Amino acid sequence: MMVWGMNLPSGFGEFFPMGNFEAHIDFEADDWYHRLNAYHKEQTPEEQKRLFDYGKGDGASYAGHVSEKFISERGTVLGLGNTSFGPIEPHEPPRSFVTEKGYKSLGSLIMLNDRILAVDEALKAIIERLEPGVHEFFPIEIRMPSNKVYPGRYYTLFVGQYFDSFSPGDSLEESFRDYGPDYPNHYTHEKSKKGVTGLALAKAAFGSAHLWRERAFREWLVCFSDELQAEIADAGLRIPKHYSMKEI
Repeated sequence: MMVWGMNLPSGFGEFFPMGNFEAHIDFEADDWYHRLNAYHKEQTPEEQKRLFDYGKGDGASYAGHVSEKFISERGTVLGLGNTSFGPIEPHEPPRSFVTEKGYKSLGSLIMLNDRILAVDEALKAIIERLEPGVHEFFPIEIRMPSNKVYPGRYYTLFVGQYFDSFSPGDSLEESFRDYGPDYPNHYTHEKSKKGVTGLALAKAAFGSAHLWRERAFREWLVCFSDELQAEIADAGLRIPKHYSMKEI
């Protein structure tokens, strides 16, 4: 049995289309951010604080907080502001992603702006069958120039579980780097094949999970069970490069 690690895509293409959320074809700005910040301003002071407390964060925004919700563990506080990440509210998911050019094909798992992941209907069905109720999916329309809509349904993906499986002592030293004593359990990994395969994860920590993120690497590493990876391959679905890691 193996466990698999996937880096986030590093260049634009079928796994990382170039574009913006809820944008107009001829307008480069991100209308998703505008919509969210406008929504926040329209609420009562009490509701504004519940949704997002700016605190003393210089440059903090409700839209930025929502964007981080999609890639962060529930209950944690990251970035600017004082508000921990709670459930994704009904009005918060982006409704569309508008690409700057046409794409004949996209992967079954893609990355959109702000490191937000999206999956197609086929991959969503596999994940939900293996881990029902663990992860969250929100429909998003992929639109292209000339008012074309990419065929097939996509969903933004919230990965619903984080684990502390990473074992530095069992991993190759050149595969990762820590942030020092001021940032315990905070690492970056070498994003090459050699780097990912040099990481070691403890089965006792991730157990029977099929899809998760490691707290040590946050959103930068996505982990798959052997069973999930096999089902993806058997179905002929295309996902970004992923490599087997050491299971201990």
